[in-house]
This record gives sequence, structure tokens and C-alpha cells, in this order.
Amino acid sequence: MLARVIQSGTLTTPVTTWPSAGVTNGNTGGAAQTLPAYADVQRIRYTATDVYINANGFASYTMGPWFNNNGGLFGFWPLARDYQIRITRNPSPAATKTRHPGGMIGMMVNGVAIYDLGDAFSFKQTANSPSVTGTDQMGANGDGWWSRDALAVEVVTFDPGFAHQPGNNGQYHYHAEPKALRYQLGDNMKATYNASTNTYTYTEDLTNLHHSPILGWAYDGYPIYGPYGYSSAMNAGSPIGRMRSGFVLRNGTNGTQNLNTTGRVTLAKWAAAVFGVANPGNTNPVVLAATQYGPSTSYQTTGPNGTTTYTLGRYCGDYDFLGDLGQIQGVAFDLDTYNGRNCVTPEFPGGTYAYFVSIDAAGNTVFPHMLGKQYYGTPNAGNATTVPGTAVQLFNGGPNSQEAMDAPAVNKSTGDVTLTWSSVEGGTYKVEASNSLTGTWTTLNAAKPADANATETTTTENGAALTSRKRFYRVTRTGLSSYDP
Repeated sequence: MLARVIQSGTLTTPVTTWPSAGVTNGNTGGAAQTLPAYADVQRIRYTATDVYINANGFASYTMGPWFNNNGGLFGFWPLARDYQIRITRNPSPAATKTRHPGGMIGMMVNGVAIYDLGDAFSFKQTANSPSVTGTDQMGANGDGWWSRDALAVEVVTFDPGFAHQPGNNGQYHYHAEPKALRYQLGDNMKATYNASTNTYTYTEDLTNLHHSPILGWAYDGYPIYGPYGYSSAMNAGSPIGRMRSGFVLRNGTNGTQNLNTTGRVTLAKWAAAVFGVANPGNTNPVVLAATQYGPSTSYQTTGPNGTTTYTLGRYCGDYDFLGDLGQIQGVAFDLDTYNGRNCVTPEFPGGTYAYFVSIDAAGNTVFPHMLGKQYYGTPNAGNATTVPGTAVQLFNGGPNSQEAMDAPAVNKSTGDVTLTWSSVEGGTYKVEASNSLTGTWTTLNAAKPADANATETTTTENGAALTSRKRFYRVTRTGLSSYDP
């Protein structure tokens, strides 16, 4: 089916094309989506070692709207991406862990990009004595020690499906649990419809709790599950439970330092390893040089978008890992610093390493949300410029889908015969009927359009069962509307 967005709180009718966002707060919103594009994964091929996935990067649920901190329209729009991604079928743990680069580090099963917990910003000092001052800066302009948690500052720009896109390339992506995708996959979610905005709110449904499905794959080849797994990692007969994050705020509880009191003058052991701070004494926390200090949790700056307070939870370094505080995985928490564990799952009864998304008991995302700051395995997947000629095609969808017809449904009282077939949205179909396979075919509809926003199309021949003892039908796709290739 075609991808759709809702453009704003007032433009609530889903559309398959949308304009350029123009300029918001000095940021260029990017190009327009001038042609419809097909949603979800378009093609899957595989070899003995790899899986190759083609997708446009659009979800099949209705995306948008996106708003900013002040309730105004977020200035960026998603754009079709034309992905060709390779995922290894033979992942292996990495002896030396690799920090995630910026941008895409995996793909969801709906073809949408996965980012890690951070955004592109870190704190940049302007002074460190007698107090730390500065602002968050993008990329290499930041100091790098106090890397921002994307959810702390960007969650207001997420749509109801819990995703958004940057302004430079329109790459729709997730940093945390994909709420709408979880609902589509039956991952213990329920949806409440709001007729005034034509959107859904997604919440946890624990009435028939079951193991989460695979939501996506990281570029090290390991699967990413929803938040529920077996309570005993290697026992498929154990009760289903929510996978508990191993991270806690450094607020003085759980044996942590209280950064509200001490200031950001140390990093937790895990964060120091990730962000390149030497720890020769293997201590937790790690004392920083003054040039590496972060802002106090009460520090404020005023800029073009108003006043910013650098509260606890804004940065990755504001969290400590319970394993570094003497707590035991599987007892006090379930997931390691990469946000996964070695376990059995329905798809891997013999065991695998697997990532899980993190939520709390109320269903709110918690740090590190979906993936930590490093791969558990060796990252050897990503963009694939070519696909081996020996690759076997497993699935071909979108405009290349092969239609199939259900058995005709007959209303015995009226004689109406209803035909239903899998269809390509944007397609046009010729519907024919005959009383004999070798006889003359009669055209019932020369140009039946595929039903909009659907994967199936129906049409009815009235009274046919009352006048014909035998009736045969055939449907042929005769045309396809222009689309973004």
C-alpha cells in the first residue's frame, strides 16, 4: 500500500504526497514528496550468508503529524529513501565493541531506519571556572563528553508511531520502541482512536501477555525484540516478563552519585569507555578533567527558541549501569549495557544474543530506549551497492506484488457474487466473467481501481448466482499510477 502522512493538527486527512516544509527556525525542510511511494519492505533476497532488503523507509501506518516544543508544526517531512540493505545471517560477538556512528544502524521489519539513543549534539564548554557554561552543539562542534539523549530533547517531535526525521535528508527513523509497528505486529499493544485528529494513541495491553516479536535487525546481525521476553533468559517455559533496563539516573539512588549535588564532573564507567575517557584505575565513576565537565543540572541558557535548562537525564552520561554498581543481571535487571542479553526466543529456541526495547512498568520508554551506544556484535552490514546474482528472492512487494484471488463469496438470497483479490494500490484492474472456461469472457469492469489505503480490492456482480449455474472470473491488472521508484 502507499505511504501516507497527516500534515498537521488541522490537515487531518491522510495524503500520499506532501509539500516541502519550507523553512522553520532557520532550518530548511527539504524537498517535497511529489509522487506517492509504497510503504514497508518492497523486496527480500538472501544467500547463505546475508539477507538483502529493499525499502523506501516509509511505514504502512499513517505517519505524522509532527509538532515542536511550543505545539507548532515541526518543519521537516519524511522522504522516500530507496534503501538496499544487507544484514548478515551469521552474527558474532565483537571482542572489541564499536560505538555506533551517527545515523542509521539497523532496519525495522517495516523498512524504517533505526537510530541509537543519541542525537548529533553534545555539550560545548565556553568556560569551566568558577562554573561551567556553554551550549549543546552539533557534531564535531561539541566536546563529545556529554552526548545528548535524543529522547530527552526530541521526543516532542515524534509522531504517534514514535518516529521522526531530520531536515537534511527526510530519513524517517526510530530512536526507541516503534509504537505503531508494535501494534501492527500484535506486540501487547492497544490503540485508541481520536476522531478529531484522525490519529491513534498506543498503550500497553497486558491482558494476554506473550513474548514480543522481532521488530528489526541491527547492523551487527542481531535481532531487536519488543519489551517482553522469558523471565528466565534460557528457559522458554518461564513466565513472560518485561525486560528491565540496567540503567538508572545518577540521582543518588541505587548507589549512584547525585549529579544534582556534585555537578557533571564525573562519568559513569560505561560512559567513559564509550566516549573515550581514560580509566586507568577501572573506577566507577571516572573523574573528569575540568575541560570535560558538563553543565550543572540547574544551568540555564537563553537562545532563539527560549530558555533551556540542562536538567538531569539530558545526557547519556547522566545514567549509571547497575552492573557497574554491583547488581546482578537477571536478578536486579535484565539487559546489559548494549540493551540486550543472551537468551532463547520463539524464533531462536537454541539461543541467540538479542536486543530488546526498554519501557517502564507504566509503558514509558526508558534509557537506553532500544539500543545502547555500542554494538554487541561486529557491525558488518549496511548499504549494499550490489546483490549477488545467486541470491534467492523470498519476497517481492509494492508495485511488483503478485495478486491472488480469494474464493468468490455468494449471497444465496440475492445471488450476488463478491470477488476479493490482493491488489496493488494505484493499480487498475479489468474484471471479466464467463459461464465456461473455454467460452466468451464478458468484461464486467474495464477499469476497476484498487481500493484506496488497502491491500485487497473487492467488486460484486449482482444476481449472478441466480442466472448462472457455473460462473468463472478472472482479474487482470491493466495499469498502475505513477509512483516514486
